[in-house]
Order: sequence, then C-alpha cells, then structure tokens
Amino acid sequence: MASISPPHLVKDASDKQGAIFLDVRRGDEIQEASLKSRPFLHVSCTPDDCSDLMAKSDELLPDKNAPVIVFCRSGRRAGKAKEMLELKGYTNVLNAGALTDLVNALGSD
Repeated sequence: MASISPPHLVKDASDKQGAIFLDVRRGDEIQEASLKSRPFLHVSCTPDDCSDLMAKSDELLPDKNAPVIVFCRSGRRAGKAKEMLELKGYTNVLNAGALTDLVNALGSD
C-alpha cells in the first residue's frame, strides 16, 4: 500500500490550481462525515478492488498531471487508489490518509 503523504505536501498540493480531492469511501461513510471546505469527487474503492475508479478515471480525472488528493477512512483504500492511478499514468497523486488527516493538513473544514 502507498504510504500516507506528509501533511505539508498535501497542503501544498491542495493550494495548486486544478487540485482534485477524491474520496474513495463508501456512500454511508460520506453521509457520516464529509469534506465541507472543498469540492470533492467520490468513487468507492476497497483495498482489493478499485475497478470502478479505473473505469471512470479518464472521465473524472482528465488531466493526468493535476494534483489528485485521495482520502478515505484510514488511508488504506486511498493508498490502493493512489497506486492504481499511478499505474494509469497519473503523476501527482497524494494519499492524504483519513478524512481527519486531510482536514488537519488543510487546517480547516
């Protein structure tokens, strides 16, 4: 699994124009708590299956050089999503870890 990116790198990437926040949690997890301060895309993944993300990535994430900040509940699914996106040629993918890690890195929500 891809390790969680350092918070300062997540913050720097989030400030760049065109940065995309990608939530790979289940829908029910998003209903419990979601990123409020920034718009985000949602595609569910599991640690073993990111096929939905792989099928939709070219449409949802057309710029393979844009910062993509992936997060989930613990960082595990985000790590898998990061690995899969990198295999598809995405060059600037960060695993922000859990939603709480991302909020802490951003300094607000």
